[in-house]
Amino acid sequence: MNRSLYRWIRDLVYDNPAETTIRSDSILGRKALEKYRCGHSRNGKLVFTAQDKAALRSLVKAELGIDPFYVNDLPDRRTDTARLHPNEKLARKPASHDHVLLNCPAGKLQLNGRHFDLQAPFIASAGLTALASGITEIGHASLVVVENLEIMSRCAEFIMPAPLHEALWIYRGDSVTGARVDACHDLLRRRAAGKTVIVFSDMDPKGLEIALTMPAASHWLGPDRTMWTSCLKSKYASRNGFDVQGEAMAYLLSTDKTGLSAELAALIAALCDERSSFRQEHMLAHNIPLELYPLR
Repeated sequence: MNRSLYRWIRDLVYDNPAETTIRSDSILGRKALEKYRCGHSRNGKLVFTAQDKAALRSLVKAELGIDPFYVNDLPDRRTDTARLHPNEKLARKPASHDHVLLNCPAGKLQLNGRHFDLQAPFIASAGLTALASGITEIGHASLVVVENLEIMSRCAEFIMPAPLHEALWIYRGDSVTGARVDACHDLLRRRAAGKTVIVFSDMDPKGLEIALTMPAASHWLGPDRTMWTSCLKSKYASRNGFDVQGEAMAYLLSTDKTGLSAELAALIAALCDERSSFRQEHMLAHNIPLELYPLR
């Protein structure tokens, strides 16, 4: 049994259970027929009577302990799948599906009514990996969502508004590290009420798109406005990176300008004029002071 086969069987037994179902010949259909000896092949089609479907349902229920008529998919977690099957990797979601990476420039996390010391003076780290679903309370007034991973371990080094040193910094996530974009978004949807949600991204079209589409986000963190021109004209600015972000720029230009803050509209115009961008790592490397800007 694998997820694809389970879903195929689920659809079959749910489809008019009191009637015969005829399906096109397929690899999954033949696997179901051969494995469970229910149904038959006729004229290039797979035929399952009501009795076949009832027997198939019973066999799967005996094998996995779940009824495919009522349960749409195999369990999300590997540990839950392990109770049912020798291959725990059949779980619908990867092992890291609920992981978020957290940090705080001040070195202390305020979660679930407790304070956690990250021991930053003794061991440098990108923070703490936690299960987003296990976070029931956030004690920080501000949440800073970070686009790039290296910034998580260097968050205390930026020149930025003082309150952000006490903020909870959350890595947006990616497909490599184990920190998940969907877990970050879920945490914000559940726990951002009453908080100031800030996106700290590259100063480029994609970074601003991320900010504008981040759940509950109200501000963008980036270079002081007096530094915009010098950053975008700098020899450290990225021009190739800007050129490959056509879709993100199209999104920004299609956004209702009356809904954007004056600062964000001015920044989009500056990016269009200069056709360059400035990344977070360069903001840190060149000691660029950061400021907060409302998104809308």
